[in-house]
Amino acid sequence: MRQRPSGLPPLHHDVVVVGGGPAGLQSARFLAERGLSVALLEEHPRVGFPQHCTGLVSLEGLAKHILVSDRRVAVNKVRGACFVGPHGVRLLVERSKPVAAVVDRPLLEQLLFEEVARKAEVILGARVQPELLGTGRPVVVATGVSGLARSRGGYVLPALQYDYLLSQSCGCDHVYVFLGSQFSRGLFAWAVPLSEKVYRVGLASKGNVLLRLESLLKRLHSLTGCAKPERRLAVYGGAVYTGGMLDRLVRGNMILVGDAAGQTKPTTGGGLVYLSVAARELAEAVSAGELGLYERAVRRELGAEMSVQLLLRRFLNSLDDKALERLMLQVKKLGLEELASKEGSMDRQAVLALKAALSLPFRSPSLVLNLLPKLLQSLLVA
Repeated sequence: MRQRPSGLPPLHHDVVVVGGGPAGLQSARFLAERGLSVALLEEHPRVGFPQHCTGLVSLEGLAKHILVSDRRVAVNKVRGACFVGPHGVRLLVERSKPVAAVVDRPLLEQLLFEEVARKAEVILGARVQPELLGTGRPVVVATGVSGLARSRGGYVLPALQYDYLLSQSCGCDHVYVFLGSQFSRGLFAWAVPLSEKVYRVGLASKGNVLLRLESLLKRLHSLTGCAKPERRLAVYGGAVYTGGMLDRLVRGNMILVGDAAGQTKPTTGGGLVYLSVAARELAEAVSAGELGLYERAVRRELGAEMSVQLLLRRFLNSLDDKALERLMLQVKKLGLEELASKEGSMDRQAVLALKAALSLPFRSPSLVLNLLPKLLQSLLVA
């Protein structure tokens, strides 16, 4: 017989949400909006800490899905990204106006928490296992990366990032993305401006992230042309998941959402927009009394997009530095920077990826022949 977690008051709510990160907060928010009584359980004594996320989110996603005004949470806005290859080739994707915000993640979570606390019962410092609650009512599992099944552990990458004061102003309207095995195995490294003189520099990777990050910091000035770290202001650790959505999102009365459901972008590991999409569908399904609606709706909304992104992630992971550099050179040569700048979307990457892939046989048949074995390998990887 399973015992109820000690010290937890009786829960007679319509729904219990386990986890007070963004996925749990958004789920509780949307459930309460539909008139359901909600209990939110969070293991930490306050929300938003420890901070893990870089905080980069599309302005469209922030307004349309996260439903928080950028004026309240954005510390900076950017209009493009500079991708730096293993041997120095650069790709620039940009718009004339900002497309993304660097949000104050603890503030974002605090605002969501305050909204939830007005409508739901919140219990902080409550560390519980969802399967031990035994309420018989729906239990939303929003326990983050730690809640992922062990079989997905190979797609969880340790991450480390620092906030650094720079010795001089370096501009603040572009992020830098560093590609190649020297920076990361399994993802990439980044430098995200919080202001003209403060950058958030980090990476997620298999292997020793500390050594890789220290190496990146030593080279940051030469890689960017201006960002010379002077003084470290903050340190953030965490993990990034890139393995795609789980096969089952509903297990009896338990409903998985956010990182615990694998609802992150396989290409970048970002999940704020996708978890918000999922949380709204979850609330609709629970309020309708049909949990299966959640799984069907989320796969309809995100399934195809995430499948294409997962294929792209596996393909990129299969390339060595030489092949990656060659691919980036061809992207530049074929004018795909302009295509990405014009039609690219941070949250809906599949259309652009497919359009670029379909154009390659006509633009560069030799490149397709060179990359085809890697692409086929990516399709076959489980």
